[in-house]
Amino acid sequence: MLTRLTEIASRHLSSSGKPTIVPSLTIRSAREPGAHAPGFFEASFYLLLQGEKRLTFAGLDYIFRPGMCAAALVGLPFSHEVVEASADEPYIGLVLRLDAGVIASLLIDMPDPPTASPAKTITVMQSDERTLDPLARLLSLLDTPSDIAVLAPQFEREFCYRLLQGPMGTQLRQIGGHGARLGQIRKAAEWIADHADQPMRIDRLAESVSMSVTSFHRHFKAITGYAPLAYQRYIRLLDARRLLASGSSNVTSIAFATGYASASQFSREYKKCFGVAPSNDLVLLRPLA
Repeated sequence: MLTRLTEIASRHLSSSGKPTIVPSLTIRSAREPGAHAPGFFEASFYLLLQGEKRLTFAGLDYIFRPGMCAAALVGLPFSHEVVEASADEPYIGLVLRLDAGVIASLLIDMPDPPTASPAKTITVMQSDERTLDPLARLLSLLDTPSDIAVLAPQFEREFCYRLLQGPMGTQLRQIGGHGARLGQIRKAAEWIADHADQPMRIDRLAESVSMSVTSFHRHFKAITGYAPLAYQRYIRLLDARRLLASGSSNVTSIAFATGYASASQFSREYKKCFGVAPSNDLVLLRPLA
């Protein structure tokens, strides 16, 4: 099954990192190894098809080889590095955005599981054939675009059902709303991601998810690996880098557009995060636009 997935994905490789014509599905690829780069792992399922990649979450390294997969509960800042890739055998990874609504609707018709300990924020494991089968059918729709509107929702729903039946089921139940504390933090994290360019009052955000400020800080960092303000700053900087790469503006205007009141502070934090000043990164990124 992994071979079939790789063959299909190989026909639709793109270096843009944008979703495919199946909106929830993205194919990542690279034809040579690369340095560590910051990223943002949304609530999603990731599967490595070919090559080798290192992912780092909150200081913990995971080496991915073909067939290994991961699922995250909330948007997580991370860094990644393609370790093995070549022109003949490029690195290929699949990312499927997980829809909490689909998972919640499935749980209505599924029996409650035995009591289990809280799920990890991210789970890494080896994939299995039952899970990969509906994923392969979903991916194959890239070859028949006229079928996407009707069949993609069905295959995606079946895929989520198979995940719920497997070792990741405990975790996915929490994505679907089971697990009050996680749900509160996920709601707050989504708000921060959607409003990263705006001022943030921690006390009000904690109140909006019915938590004390102290409890909110503690649980937010335990789940995401970042304090709320650091989480917001990370997302701002990723947004700024995307704007630089798009060629849509200059460094100063991008600083203000992403919520910074000072261009000098933006430059300092950008260099600390990406290892290069935004003005220099601008030159490197523009050819990629």
